[in-house]
Amino acid sequence: MSDSTPATRRNRRSRNYGERPQISQERHYVQVMVYGDCHQRLRELMERHNLSASGAAHHLMRLGAGLNPLPPLD
Repeated sequence: MSDSTPATRRNRRSRNYGERPQISQERHYVQVMVYGDCHQRLRELMERHNLSASGAAHHLMRLGAGLNPLPPLD
């Protein structure tokens, strides 16, 4: 993807995640493999709050890093 092409959202479920604050930082893509217990928690979080997999993973990473959660999970 070139710098002139904006990133597009591929998962329509993430539209229900709420308003995202304007962040001046770059976005980065991370791909990980998780154990079954972590995957189960991600699935539960996705279903409970209607989140995409990346939204649920992002929420859990923020909590693990000691950062405040973003809306609507704040």
